[in-house]
Amino acid sequence: MKKNIMVIITILLCGIIYVAMQQNNQQQVHAKYTVGILQTASHPALDAVLQGFQVELQKLMGDEEIAFVVQNAQGSVSSAHTIAQQFHGSSKYDLFFTIATPAAQAMHAVEKKRPIMIAAVTDPVALGLVYPKSNICGVTDMIDVPAEVSMLHALVSDAKNIGLLYTVGETNSLILIDIMKKELIKLGLTPVDFAVGSEADMQAMVELACRKVDLLLAPTDNVVASTIPLITTITKKYKKPFIVSDNMLVTAGALASQGVDYKTSGEQAAYGAYQLLTQNKNVYEVGIEQTKSDKIFINEQIMKFLELSVPKEFVNRVELVS
Repeated sequence: MKKNIMVIITILLCGIIYVAMQQNNQQQVHAKYTVGILQTASHPALDAVLQGFQVELQKLMGDEEIAFVVQNAQGSVSSAHTIAQQFHGSSKYDLFFTIATPAAQAMHAVEKKRPIMIAAVTDPVALGLVYPKSNICGVTDMIDVPAEVSMLHALVSDAKNIGLLYTVGETNSLILIDIMKKELIKLGLTPVDFAVGSEADMQAMVELACRKVDLLLAPTDNVVASTIPLITTITKKYKKPFIVSDNMLVTAGALASQGVDYKTSGEQAAYGAYQLLTQNKNVYEVGIEQTKSDKIFINEQIMKFLELSVPKEFVNRVELVS
């Protein structure tokens, strides 16, 4: 009996998958344009970029005009390069959208003609992605570092030793860390490096940081975002403020952020793609944009737990979340 039930379930699942594939194939057959999307990994920030891009581009163009083929490298650089090669080898794609630096670098390595939109890349010029006659345009996630450092100094005024939590293998993180160090030193604060090689190193490194510094600060970093529940559990245990550069992570237990809204980044990239596909814009005309926001996101529960309050100068710019 159990065996028969399992057979029936298997048949039903195969049927559902077949129907979904047929619907997807029909959409791609009838759509005027097809976009290949390469996402570096799965976590809330990068997922928000994807959602913002797809929803906004469908609004701009209509479901029948645009089709998406989404591939996720799941944090593997080699997988990103394999997917990029597969995209490059197919003539059906009119444009590629890459989410985060490894995806952008992988696609750029093989595709030199068709347009590549990027998002969640901090400094595409420094990475060699943008240059004269480059086929890359899009949206960066470079934050206003001086503003964020000033915010943390005002919010946690007694913090002197600032732990910088980041991943050594992420170029985006290294670029931001260098700027953060300079800004912290300008304010008389002492930056202390706590760099991890992978997610496996995170728990031990955060525990160490919480024992040695007054406050933790992280750039936009894929490994930090992927391990945010672990990090915030530890920082709360030690009662240490944790400042992030991705606004979405504040709801996961970080104290505050004056950083990037990744859904907005995806929406901005969608408008650039719309211009390329339907308005005959050139890549250099779309260019590279930066997402800007002067909003400060503060986790109200964590702020109260740490016995802090919103500085008067930020009252009109703060959005309290929980």
